[in-house]
Amino acid sequence: MKYVSGSIVAVIWGAILGVILGYVGGQLESSTMNYGTAALIGAVVALIATNCLFFITTHANPDRKTSNK
Repeated sequence: MKYVSGSIVAVIWGAILGVILGYVGGQLESSTMNYGTAALIGAVVALIATNCLFFITTHANPDRKTSNK
């Protein structure tokens, strides 16, 4: 359950930060942005980063495999 809740939190924060970065980038470029696309890209990047970090740390310390499940 800890893994799933961590992924959900990462998706939410990734979407929020994606929209913020999209807004700032849109203002710097003087162009319009699509909030849905920015949120989706941010959420996907955050989910991939979280899963990669979990995979790397789990294989670096084999004792974590049993404690996280």
